Amino acid sequence: MHSFSPTSDFLIKTNSGDFKMPSMHYHASYELYYLEAGSREYFVEDKIFSVAAGSFVLIPPGKLHRTGGAYGLRTLINFSETFLLRNYTPAATERLLRCFRHTQIIPPESRQEDFKRLLKWLAGTEDEQEFAVYLSVLLNELSKCAVAEETFDEHMSSIVEYINNNYSQIHTIEQIAEHFFISKYHLCRVFKKTMGMTIIDYLNQIRTKNACAYLQSSGKSVLEIAELCGFRSPAYFSNLFKKQTGMSPNKYRAQSK
Repeated sequence: MHSFSPTSDFLIKTNSGDFKMPSMHYHASYELYYLEAGSREYFVEDKIFSVAAGSFVLIPPGKLHRTGGAYGLRTLINFSETFLLRNYTPAATERLLRCFRHTQIIPPESRQEDFKRLLKWLAGTEDEQEFAVYLSVLLNELSKCAVAEETFDEHMSSIVEYINNNYSQIHTIEQIAEHFFISKYHLCRVFKKTMGMTIIDYLNQIRTKNACAYLQSSGKSVLEIAELCGFRSPAYFSNLFKKQTGMSPNKYRAQSK
């Protein structure tokens, strides 16, 4: 594994072999993932899709995601908005981030070597300004290769989107199954097979993620936030929140400020 982080808000690393990401998670930074060899399954919010060698996956801050399956070689780049604004003007930053309107970009075969060369340059420099130059070229070239059509697992994406939009009103798995006119058993089996987790686990992750946002940005009490996020029991909310974040809701709020 090669890993290099020239600043605290920028990271590039290359892994080879088999890497398992067991749970959904999200970052405060932008994430750019390039798969050079092998294949992966990717889950980004309500999008579920296969990733083949030569593909880029683009994940904005705050997007729940995880990968599954085996791969041969990948490069992962994380960079924060602070890094961008430290090296580019606000207008340039906005232009560079246009490629993140797409979840997956697959450059044509004729451009693959160009992108591999750019990634090699990024991984090989220890100068932040040089990093910024190569990164700007990479993001601009990705925008040129982006196309409007993206292929996702539409059926499962619809289910995940429904959960994301209605997490606070969903109280039973039957409620989801009835909305899509399928049996509870079939829904649970297909969801676990596709997402690698149960519906309840995913629903609780969505609720906890939104509870974190409320704790950071609002003055609402923990009890109010628990109710807003669909938790019927404040005690269950506090226990689950601590299990997923490693701290109580009140401690999380205090640290975030």
